[in-house]
Amino acid sequence: MTYLVHSSDVFKETELKKLDDGTFHCKPTTDNIGSLPTLFSQDGVFNHEANSYLFYLKAVKKAEDLSPCAQALRAYYQFLEDKGLHWDKFPPVKRLKPTYLFRSHLLKQIKQGELAHSTASVRMNQIVNYYKWLMHDGYLRIKNEKEAPFKMEFVSVQNTGMLAHISPTFIVETSDLRIKVPRDADSKNIRPLSPLSRDALSILTGHLLQTSEELRLQALLAMDTGMRVEEVATLTLDALDTATPLAESQHRLEIQLCPRSTGVQTKFLKTRTVEISSDLLRSLNEYRTSERRLKRVTKLNEKIEQLDSDAPPFAQKSIEILERSERHEPLFISQQGNPATGKSIEARWVEFRAEIKEAEPSFNHRFHDLRATYGTYRLSDLLEAKLPVVDCMELLMGWMGHKDESTTWKYLRFLKRKEVFKVKFGILDAIMHEALGGEDE
Repeated sequence: MTYLVHSSDVFKETELKKLDDGTFHCKPTTDNIGSLPTLFSQDGVFNHEANSYLFYLKAVKKAEDLSPCAQALRAYYQFLEDKGLHWDKFPPVKRLKPTYLFRSHLLKQIKQGELAHSTASVRMNQIVNYYKWLMHDGYLRIKNEKEAPFKMEFVSVQNTGMLAHISPTFIVETSDLRIKVPRDADSKNIRPLSPLSRDALSILTGHLLQTSEELRLQALLAMDTGMRVEEVATLTLDALDTATPLAESQHRLEIQLCPRSTGVQTKFLKTRTVEISSDLLRSLNEYRTSERRLKRVTKLNEKIEQLDSDAPPFAQKSIEILERSERHEPLFISQQGNPATGKSIEARWVEFRAEIKEAEPSFNHRFHDLRATYGTYRLSDLLEAKLPVVDCMELLMGWMGHKDESTTWKYLRFLKRKEVFKVKFGILDAIMHEALGGEDE
């Protein structure tokens, strides 16, 4: 099995010293680039090529998130190990090359439902970029075209952006290993938007009052702000302290999500602001000083103190989370004193959903559907306010942190097909009021 291990701090500059007993000691000096994912073979052999590439991405290209690349490399080398193939051996027949065999393997996983199209596409692209680097830096020398790991191609792509009427297509460079991702939201290969209907929202509200305070606040956060589950999990007190009232609204504010300044782990590590209702922000600030939460903070601080010991009793991943918690105190902490994670919230949601389904069998929503609920209802409200469509798209794209505008346009296409969702965002405000235990006025 190919192993992926996260190292301790890695330094770009070191100093080699000769000790009195004749041995040498390599001492780190400057340019700490932090932890690095490190690949080892089933025999514990250090993967020199792959790890040099990961170091290059972090130290030279200043990559913030190496997880997609590291996971792709681990999957690729695991595949090579299982099939008895070599990363640098390319027969002249295309179908026998390891890169094309890996592509076929990914397509098979998609067909069997084991892998999403988007994940397979990312992994294949990462391997292509890896081989480009290998060839550029001399790790892989190609004598002729038949020995190449893939072929480069130029493809015409349909422009779906705001300037599509001026430039309907554009040319991109790609490889013949690419895996296309279906863009149709109705495709069976990708799950379409599934925002909660008004009936589903009523069902959810009634049950939220019966669940734990943490899960209730987490669900309302996703539904009121459009935050992703990992962003909800890593919401910090520093982020809450950035709350700034919106000039055009008496009831909504903006808070900043930023891995560096507020500690919230956003997708692609991007900095952005999200809007939040004053009622929910008030409840979160009340929760942050509650006795229930402060007891959990005490347990978290006890674990953080253990980081100073010679051998902290934690896995490397836990150490990184605790170190981040020391810099930015998380809002949500488990009874055991562990900072909340996206996985832990998802697990609690699955249990909660099972309870709802006992009374309402039709309720089958994911936690991520709460984010889609925010996006759909918010866009509908912006359109109802007669704002230009492009302005609506820009606002929603910024609040939801979409990297590609085509993702945001998916919400507009959904609304055009589902007229029933053209309702005001105020419905969510009413749901928020009820779920927070507000009294009727």
